[in-house]
Amino acid sequence: MKTKILWQSDNTLEHFSKNEETARYVYQNMLNFAKTIARPTTEFVLQFPADGIGKDFAPFFGYNRTMMAPDIMRLVKEAEEAGFDAAFPGMCFGEYFLQDARQAVKIPVVGPAESAMMVAQLVGRKFAVITNGDAFIPGMEENIRFHGWSGRAIAHRPVRAWDTDVIQLMADAYDGRPEQLVEEFDRLAVECVRDGADVVICGCNPYGAALSQVGYNTVAGTGVPVVTALPSMIKMAEALVDLRRNVGLTKSEALLGRYRSTPAHVLADLEDRSIGMAKVAAAPTGSKQSARSELSALEN
Repeated sequence: MKTKILWQSDNTLEHFSKNEETARYVYQNMLNFAKTIARPTTEFVLQFPADGIGKDFAPFFGYNRTMMAPDIMRLVKEAEEAGFDAAFPGMCFGEYFLQDARQAVKIPVVGPAESAMMVAQLVGRKFAVITNGDAFIPGMEENIRFHGWSGRAIAHRPVRAWDTDVIQLMADAYDGRPEQLVEEFDRLAVECVRDGADVVICGCNPYGAALSQVGYNTVAGTGVPVVTALPSMIKMAEALVDLRRNVGLTKSEALLGRYRSTPAHVLADLEDRSIGMAKVAAAPTGSKQSARSELSALEN
């Protein structure tokens, strides 16, 4: 039976890299890699945001993300209405839309950090996260606390970062030159191991996909596994879809639960008032206002 997953990016190709050709190259490699991880019957539809995102996008600021939220929620809801089986509401390891998206739909909604941290706890006792910028550290540490997993992360600097040209390193790796991509990550990973980590997570979804693609899965000379987000997300989503189909397992609808679905009359009222859920007409192919136009160009 087929499984259809919405892969909703939370940045545009323009924001991902100043060189749009490089951005397409990286995204295409991620998509190709995802297809090798997923079952043959799993289909991904990769989309980009159309509204609520400015030209000068600061990915680690909550205000930027808040402006994007209505568009992301709308696209996730439209995916459920169109028969999708699961959704990834964002590319970034920061998971800016995960919790809200779970209130918007009943299909499984999966995030990169939560999935990677869950897998990490199945293969080790103490994890550390390595990401690509100091500005992301506070939010990622807060996310660990939100999930209640502080006790499973190393106590001293559970999230660490380095400053590098991540996009270029990924492009180089895809061109057959992965040495620097691996060396820069491994250097920090070894430090994490010295501080007690017996599993290390790559806290950047695209970078992690590149590491996995070039065969890097263990911190050099330590036996410590490296967990990346994209494979974790894919397998988590497939498992939740299977559990829903086979035994009827769905998200909690408890009255005081975090994931309780937003009541239908509330959603209807919002749509009547054109708040958040208003339909947006598709723009011509190639327009930056179309959430799907960049996908078409990418796949072609």
